Amino acid sequence: MDSLVKLIVGIAWPVAVVWVAYLFKGELRSLMHRISQIKYKDAEANFASDLAQAETKALSIPQVPANAPQSEISSKLDSLRRIADVSPRAAIMEAWVLVEDSAAKSGHVQGAAVPRINARSFVEDLISRGKLPAESGSLIDQMRKLRNQATHLPDFVISHDEADRYLQLAAKISELIIYAES
Repeated sequence: MDSLVKLIVGIAWPVAVVWVAYLFKGELRSLMHRISQIKYKDAEANFASDLAQAETKALSIPQVPANAPQSEISSKLDSLRRIADVSPRAAIMEAWVLVEDSAAKSGHVQGAAVPRINARSFVEDLISRGKLPAESGSLIDQMRKLRNQATHLPDFVISHDEADRYLQLAAKISELIIYAES
């Protein structure tokens, strides 16, 4: 009889937890959409704090002057925001493509035989020629790390606000690359 009671007590808690989770599944789903930190095996990501670090690094990088020629970045940013309404993760991946595309276009403008489409190597070249501040390299690294977190962690969820902040940083970097080379 004693072992039967222990068995029922041992089963009761897991059954109760599953039952409560089933009752509140809608609320749990909405809660999961607000998670910005996740750990999966050996990979751990805290998108919000890493994004804040990237924003801090971006403050030390000069702004594109107001009299600079207008690029198509602002219209692309609007498109990326519409994508973020549907899928913040997809918007982050597309924002990184925007940065790489800016590097590739500037590589063609500079007349390179083999244009640098890797944003990091292109920024390193601009830094070495004194066209961008040295902090630009660490900002590109931070942005790539954030993009990798959003891309490669299977259950990682990004809030719409975090995606928008990432998109703004990507647009700033893209404009800076285009302006630095023009």
